[in-house]
Amino acid sequence: MYSTEEATDVKRSNYRSIREMIRLSYTVGFNLMNPSSKWGRVLRVWTIVLSLSSVASLYGHWQMSVRYAQDIPRIVETISTALQFLTSIAKMWFFLFAHQKLCVLLKIARCHELLQECELFVVMSDLPVAKMLRQQVDTIMQSYWGSTRRQLLIYLYSCICITSNYFINSFAINLYRYFTQPQGFNIVLPLPSLYPAWEHKGLAFPYYHIQMYLESCSLYICGMCAVSFDGIFIVLCLHSVGLMKSLIHMIECSTSSLVPPERRVQYLRCCIYQYQRVARYATEINDCFRHITLTQFLLSLFNWGLALFQMNIGLGSSPITLVRMIMYLMAAGYQIVVYCYNGQRFQTASEQIPMAFYDCSWYEESSEFRQLIKMIIMRTNRCFRLDVSWFMQMSLPTLMAMVRTSGQYFLLLQNVTQK
Repeated sequence: MYSTEEATDVKRSNYRSIREMIRLSYTVGFNLMNPSSKWGRVLRVWTIVLSLSSVASLYGHWQMSVRYAQDIPRIVETISTALQFLTSIAKMWFFLFAHQKLCVLLKIARCHELLQECELFVVMSDLPVAKMLRQQVDTIMQSYWGSTRRQLLIYLYSCICITSNYFINSFAINLYRYFTQPQGFNIVLPLPSLYPAWEHKGLAFPYYHIQMYLESCSLYICGMCAVSFDGIFIVLCLHSVGLMKSLIHMIECSTSSLVPPERRVQYLRCCIYQYQRVARYATEINDCFRHITLTQFLLSLFNWGLALFQMNIGLGSSPITLVRMIMYLMAAGYQIVVYCYNGQRFQTASEQIPMAFYDCSWYEESSEFRQLIKMIIMRTNRCFRLDVSWFMQMSLPTLMAMVRTSGQYFLLLQNVTQK
């Protein structure tokens, strides 16, 4: 489909669309461009260091929960942030072992390899339909890569806002107390936690610095690991939707006047071959994400309810907590919206493929053409979808069910607090 120069331009253009995600991935230990390089292997050590440091910070969250077990409003934020970075740790370790596979899928998307392998643009290159299809496919793919960039930037800025709020707030308070030296003050860490043995050490070295390092690692992977991992999902999912939409447009042109009747069977066969490639790619994406996302979905149920509870408390007492929880919900909520909204687009696009085969003027074509249409409609009736393990699908109904369940958790916490 592309010449060497055009393929290079496409690759460069798609890289620019996701460059923030690729650069950010280096900071959490993943080289998405060349995972098998020496530099890529060295970066994996940093992944292990980050994840182990975050696991160590669980001690502080546990001690905070034990100390204030009767004070539900106080431990809610501790529990929610602990669940959030546990989810990120799970993603990091999955990323560590599935790194090569994810990078291969990303490379296929970034280079438009499935479109380059499509025989249609070679077999039909002597017909006007080839040029017209090429323009339409380019337009479709550019629109979906533009959508990918918008989603990535919104997600990135949401995560930067909430992580910056936590870190800058703790750093500024501790800096103020360092200069004012009030009597008997407690340090404020980026995430709410408590280290009893060092509780009265204040800002002394190295006690404060170790606590700050552990909690900063946890805070950082909460936001940046989420952007890196979920960003790959956004890229792969929307690229697949673009491939399906491109295939649908190819199918719609199979009986157009631009394709001579004697070559329509050959044209249809090319569409079927392309469908098989897209089907394999969609299956690989589903297999890659289906189990690891279960952790994200389950913990998000609790986190949304806990965040709503914190917002309710902050509404009457602490405007800072209210603003922080709004930003938290924007980031954590958008995280699930990305999966469910794009999963719905993925499923809807796949459902349109059999309809595209049926809607073409097959009844006016040869018996061989009709037989191929009959067989491919039977095959394409099994639509692609993105699953969350074996329990649910990534779709808008799933998103609404999660919102309702989180609301029930919020009401439960509110009733327990009032009693």
